[in-house]
Amino acid sequence: MPVLVTLLALSQFLVHASPVQRPVTLGVEVSDRPSAFVDIVKAMRPFLKVDSDARCPTDSSGWPMSDGRAVLMDDRPTMAWAPPIDDPEKRQPDESGTYSISFEGQADVTAIGGSPAILSSLKYEPATNRTSGKLTLPAGQPNLIVLQFVNTRRKPVDALGSGITGLRVIRPGYAPNTKQIFTNDFLRALTPFAYLRFMGWADTNYQTGYYGDAGHHVFGWDQRTLPTDASQGMGIRAGDHGVAWEYMILLANALHKDVWINVPVTASGDRPGEPSYVRSLAELFKHGDAFTGGLGLDPKLHIYVEHSNEVWNFGFSQYIWNKLAAVDEVSRGSSPLNADGSKDQEQWARRRHAKRLYEIAKIFESVFGAGSLNTRIRPIYAAWTIQPDWYDEVLGWMDHTFGPPKNYFYALAETVYFNDQKASKTASVPEVLAAMRADADDGLRFTTRLRSTASKYGLRLAAYEAGPDNGGGNPTNIGNRIEANRAPEMRDLVEHVFRDDFFGQGGDLATYFALSSSFSRYGCWGATDDLARLDTPKYRAILNLVGRR
Repeated sequence: MPVLVTLLALSQFLVHASPVQRPVTLGVEVSDRPSAFVDIVKAMRPFLKVDSDARCPTDSSGWPMSDGRAVLMDDRPTMAWAPPIDDPEKRQPDESGTYSISFEGQADVTAIGGSPAILSSLKYEPATNRTSGKLTLPAGQPNLIVLQFVNTRRKPVDALGSGITGLRVIRPGYAPNTKQIFTNDFLRALTPFAYLRFMGWADTNYQTGYYGDAGHHVFGWDQRTLPTDASQGMGIRAGDHGVAWEYMILLANALHKDVWINVPVTASGDRPGEPSYVRSLAELFKHGDAFTGGLGLDPKLHIYVEHSNEVWNFGFSQYIWNKLAAVDEVSRGSSPLNADGSKDQEQWARRRHAKRLYEIAKIFESVFGAGSLNTRIRPIYAAWTIQPDWYDEVLGWMDHTFGPPKNYFYALAETVYFNDQKASKTASVPEVLAAMRADADDGLRFTTRLRSTASKYGLRLAAYEAGPDNGGGNPTNIGNRIEANRAPEMRDLVEHVFRDDFFGQGGDLATYFALSSSFSRYGCWGATDDLARLDTPKYRAILNLVGRR
């Protein structure tokens, strides 16, 4: 039977609205701390062998075919595994309580690796070949669950060491046999937003190997993450990255939210003689499949489509893949990328990125029908914000090559981050906030330039990512930088940047990056650091921006 999303009435999650300033169109980068899944196994790491860090042999869904161990949860504060902890308050979500655990087969199960989890009442039922019991995470202990399964036997006739399958570990507060997929806290946290961007959930960055390798790392639809996999994004198949598209459809339909999807740079698409990942993706969002109950995305919802993510970014593997694909295309001849005589490989790469978005858009249009492009299907052209000339250069080339961009692109997109890089190494919390405000206001020069370029080509202006940026991996003064994100003044700063520095300059839609995260040297991206806590300054700013209190 298809898996259905069973939710409590969404009315209990809605934040009551009250009029404020003109509401803005604000989406969110979907992220989850703690995991969005009621069954924490859906976010576990791959099974490793008992005596080494090598992966266990698995079946086609990722279940171990030998004894093994796996990290099911690690929501400890960042650097807890290599102290000192970055967060001066050492915050972690409260995930304590009693979980229901069950799996098919038999095994001796123990908590290892410093995990404080306590297993109890484990019982094997021969009639169902299923083991079930309780797992307790004591209050006040690290959020770490690492389990080891030894003396495994999948079926009574199998030899010892044959592994297990069908592991489920259900969070406290949910029935052991629940069909509910997403936690109540996760659903509630997403309700204020107009759309959901799934770049991170789809694990868009670093998906590809070197373009010149065998097969060019062009992934087919059958290589993607499946919703029935033991866990999401385990790397069972070459293109198995991130959360399955089906879960995104189920989530968006449940909350009635538009979606923003990032098509992998490696996705096959209508090349002669090969199946099309892109076309199959479009058909899934149009028609659904057995897992979604034969339902695609609600026809009233829109789909923002982006080609990969930050293809300009030299630090991401999709940059070099796209560049080498452009060079390869030119070498084969008759390419529009250099039809004007261009000899600049970086220019070819920039052009290919836009051209590939155009191709993806046309594939989606062919699936969703005439009139769907720039209405229901909304292609987003994103490039490097601090290089505004690139946008004009590429869109001018697109205009010459394919006709007016407004006929096939919905918006051009920038980032609107504000960081503390110019703060001193010993800056106080107010000084960190002042540096961030100054950085945001300095970014106005890029937004105004890009607003002009968008108007020139008849496009809207979007921010594909926007929000406070205190990352970079630098632990210097990290305590004050983290506390700045929790200070009451951060609410006013977030509202100022979005309302005055972006929407006030003619911006049309923006994606808050991101819903939730830990706060550390790697960033304090989350509107909250715990999905159960929505009273943070950043989240309250979001409520005001979208017209809710």
